Amino acid sequence: MERILCWLLLPLLLWGGEVGAGQFKVLIVHSYSPELPWVQQCNRGISSALPEGFALRFEYLDTKRIPESEYPRKAEEAMQVYRAYAPDLVMLGDDNALRLLGPRMAADGLPIVFFGINGNPRSYFKSIPPNVSGRLEILPLFSWVRYIRRIMPKAKQCLILMDRSETSDALISHFFGENIHASVDGVTVDYRIVSTFAEWKQAVNESVGYQFITIPLFHTLKDKNGTVVPVEDVARWVSTQSRIPVFAYQDYMVGNNGVVGAYVIAGEAHAFSAAELARKILLGEASDKGGLSADHVGTFYFNRKQLERFGLTLPPGMEKDALFTE
Repeated sequence: MERILCWLLLPLLLWGGEVGAGQFKVLIVHSYSPELPWVQQCNRGISSALPEGFALRFEYLDTKRIPESEYPRKAEEAMQVYRAYAPDLVMLGDDNALRLLGPRMAADGLPIVFFGINGNPRSYFKSIPPNVSGRLEILPLFSWVRYIRRIMPKAKQCLILMDRSETSDALISHFFGENIHASVDGVTVDYRIVSTFAEWKQAVNESVGYQFITIPLFHTLKDKNGTVVPVEDVARWVSTQSRIPVFAYQDYMVGNNGVVGAYVIAGEAHAFSAAELARKILLGEASDKGGLSADHVGTFYFNRKQLERFGLTLPPGMEKDALFTE
């Protein structure tokens, strides 16, 4: 009986991530791969917000790992899925999916809901069509620096270290503009963008004069063979080699073998909010159709071992609100 059931389920498993069947078909296209923790969190949020009555199909552009020269091919493959699946609504996750697919899909008049956007969505369209809406992510670069200053009140200089990617470019444009420095609550903030894991290590080792480092993005770092370095390896190396505290913006980077802490816009809650908007649009209940909104409130994650390593003590209010991970 179990063998028969497996054969019956096989066509569903092969159908590109589509689950269930219902009145409305929703196509979700992620910029990245299904292995990325952020993507997994977002998928949980979407699936929770769109349970019965919605058929979901998930597609992945994998733009963190493939060269930029392959983006057009992946975008065309996604367009072929879009035409064949004929969804009632499309959700586009993160900047590359919105940039590569948003204008083409929106031209058909279909409702488009985006999420995980760090850049200005207006830069991806001549003007945002009325059938396009969504939730901005925008990593809280400077908010986290302000919170860290409460942990390290004597800190005067901070380095923001990022991989070379379009998301990094969007963050730099949003927070720094044309400047190479910024001042945040008395902390001079510099940024540095690198392409390889070797350059990343060099930047951390050369961080003399800085009191702490934040690492918003590190997902496209390449090793000497051109292979993307797993985020676990990045976290492990930083944990053992950095001479100053390192903080991230993702909960999965915090731990005994990771960074000191993170201020996180949770992927699951963020995508749940975007999927709720999608649900309301499909049911004719959306009051903010065509609108944009951003998530600003995050959650603190810390690791006690890493705090002790650097002799850091959390302010009482922050410790009360924080989640601690091993």
